Amino acid sequence: MTLRVLLLDDNPDDRLLARRELERHFSDCAITEVGDRHGFEQAAASELPFDLVITDYQMRWTTGLDVLKYIKAQAPQMSVIMFTATGTQEIAVDAMKHGLDDYVIKSPRHYARLPISVRTCLDRTEIRARAIRTETRLAALLENIQLGVFRMSLAGRLEEANGAFWAMLDLAPGHADGLEAHPLIVRIRQELERLHTTLATAELQVLGDLAQGGHARTVKLVRVRVNGHDAVDGIVEDFTPLHRANAEILRLNAELEQRIAERTRQLQEANEALEAFGFSVSHDLREPLRTIQGYANALKEDYQEDRLDKFSVYVTRIEAVTGRVDTMVSDLLEFARLSRTEIAIEAVAVIDAVRDMQLMSQSEPGYGRARIDIDVAPDIVVKAHRQTLVQTLTNLVSNAVKFVRPERVPQVRIHALRSDALVRIAIEDNGVGIPLEAQSRIFNVFERLHSEEEFPGTGIGLAIVKKGLERMGGGIGVISTPDAGSSFLIDLPAA
Repeated sequence: MTLRVLLLDDNPDDRLLARRELERHFSDCAITEVGDRHGFEQAAASELPFDLVITDYQMRWTTGLDVLKYIKAQAPQMSVIMFTATGTQEIAVDAMKHGLDDYVIKSPRHYARLPISVRTCLDRTEIRARAIRTETRLAALLENIQLGVFRMSLAGRLEEANGAFWAMLDLAPGHADGLEAHPLIVRIRQELERLHTTLATAELQVLGDLAQGGHARTVKLVRVRVNGHDAVDGIVEDFTPLHRANAEILRLNAELEQRIAERTRQLQEANEALEAFGFSVSHDLREPLRTIQGYANALKEDYQEDRLDKFSVYVTRIEAVTGRVDTMVSDLLEFARLSRTEIAIEAVAVIDAVRDMQLMSQSEPGYGRARIDIDVAPDIVVKAHRQTLVQTLTNLVSNAVKFVRPERVPQVRIHALRSDALVRIAIEDNGVGIPLEAQSRIFNVFERLHSEEEFPGTGIGLAIVKKGLERMGGGIGVISTPDAGSSFLIDLPAA
């Protein structure tokens, strides 16, 4: 790399001797010689493209001190050597105050020292450049990292800090308003008393109210000695996202445990319901089978004894029982179908479902003599499976006209009302009613409150109603008083 030197001296012999020494020691050296004002002005106009300036002190057109001041003003990092025979110690001291890098006496035996001075200045310049680059990189690093870095006096005065630290304070850099009372500064100052000796350390956590937008931060402190004075360096790390993530994990774990507990409870209830269902099916299906078996044995014995007077009675009873078994099996299959079959939900006008129910109920015993009152507005629409909703209404109206004392005329009122996102459909009757202690059981499979002779049925109808409504996102309840009638209340999502 070429060494570029500006040599200022109004004595051409001195310039020649200086050049000779420089070229002897620096093989690749480009020396620009200036001996008058015009030459210096030309060099200055070229923006000083040099690595080093060597100047005499006393020249006809200026002094080396003025040259030094000009060079340092234009290029503060450029090395300047004063090579003179007319200077004094006072001049040398004054020049050093203005940034002179070296002072060499001009004499025959000192020419050899000039290259040594040049090399020393170049080395010093390189060291200074490296230090500046390192400092620049460090400053850039401190300003761009996500850690707050600061220095504080032992008295608690903030001396310097990077941008991240000011951002954590939510203040503009160097902005003192709000600094003294800031919770982070107050907490750090409280910790300074624990740092009794140099290199003593401390670590603390400053936790704000995360629910109100606060922060969680870790502060690490170390006591240092800088230029003969004690201070405290600190690093602040914001772990609010991690803290929030941990809190979210804990919340999700708690929610998961709750869901597992809920699913476990549901599974236990399902198992218990399945056991009860199995027991009910076994009991209620075996009873008519025992009845059929009993009549069959009676027929066989009477036939062997040639007593056929009860033959037609037994056959009629067998047909009736098998018909009831067939109805029970059909209802069970319908219940199972509702449990597993996917149903398509659509918008269904309640009045349309009621009219379909009326058509299906025409052949039902007792429906013809019943008084049916319908109060359903045409604009009341629910999210439902139309066939399942019609079947639900049919079952409930069938029960309403069946479970009535013989001396009463069945009276049924159907009305609907929308409330926010739900539609409630009520089926009210004047039937025998349901005791309070039995109202929680009537929706179970094979749950019967009356004998077959009093009110025939399989005991599955209301279980089918409940299952169908659950599959449509709805539910059912009952309000009833014995001998005063019942109100079955259906809730479905409004369309």
